[in-house]
Amino acid sequence: MKIWFPTIRAGSGVDVYVSRLAAALRKNGISAEISWFDRRFEFLPSLLQNKRPPAGTDIIHANSWSAFAFKRKNTPLAVTEHHCVLDPALQIHKSRYQCIYHENIIKRYEQASFRKAQKVIAVSKYTASSLQRTFGLSDVEVIYNWVDTGRFVPASTHKNNNERFRLLFVGNQSTRKGWDTIVRIMQALGDDFQLAATTGLGERSRTGTSTNIIPLGRLSDDDLVKAYQDCDALLFPSKYEGFGYAALEAMSCGKPVIASDNSALPEVVADGITGILCPPNDSNCFIAACRKLRNDKLLRLGLGENARSRVLHEFSEEVLVQRYIAVYGKLL
Repeated sequence: MKIWFPTIRAGSGVDVYVSRLAAALRKNGISAEISWFDRRFEFLPSLLQNKRPPAGTDIIHANSWSAFAFKRKNTPLAVTEHHCVLDPALQIHKSRYQCIYHENIIKRYEQASFRKAQKVIAVSKYTASSLQRTFGLSDVEVIYNWVDTGRFVPASTHKNNNERFRLLFVGNQSTRKGWDTIVRIMQALGDDFQLAATTGLGERSRTGTSTNIIPLGRLSDDDLVKAYQDCDALLFPSKYEGFGYAALEAMSCGKPVIASDNSALPEVVADGITGILCPPNDSNCFIAACRKLRNDKLLRLGLGENARSRVLHEFSEEVLVQRYIAVYGKLL
């Protein structure tokens, strides 16, 4: 069996998803080839319609924004939706330009992709329900994302020599990811707390932030794992997530997660068990949660242990990649 992943680079978790899925399939003896295309093709993916699949391709698996361009005669097409940009719950977090772009262009692309797909896959139950509300799709396969639990592991020892409670934020520093909330939280927490902030897959850090925020920029995979291991908790006040990779990665490293109680995040973070969920935009709740974990070490360590256990049992590559292999088998 050979799977072709024609992928337009997104600079987001979509790229991570494709890379991890292809690698996991290869571990299981299945040929998987990725063709990366420049992000500019996002605006006109139809220009890629003449790209020939690699020899021996049995199944084509692509992203919903561009999958229609890669459909080939007599070859099954699987389409993945990561988060539905047309979900009404996301509208208030988008600019006017984004709303126009998504409604008038991306919607047509996705409709075409779903029409041509033999199977539609969503990375969370929330995303699947969003597809049903927006496009009327009912036969959507839900397969959660996973993390390499052999790489994202708890540190052998955990030291905090600067006496500050160390928070971590991982993601693009956008309003949707809750960066505006992050700044308010850190300004209120003061010098007893420190937050290290990556830029996700982006390159630039936001300026004019709180003095207790340390910019890390874009990290390598090894440095990202170390950042999770070095923190005391992940702070993730995202306002909308189709899944929530950062939360899962932190949990795999044995860290509690303080996140928003919205979209797909409650499917990843179990409130009071692996972390603390707060109402979106409720800075006071996030501030209280940060202080609670700082003041209660036993609670913090217990949530971290539960987080690692949850990832091993429910979000392991070994279990979830078999779901994809089963889907591919049915398509053939």
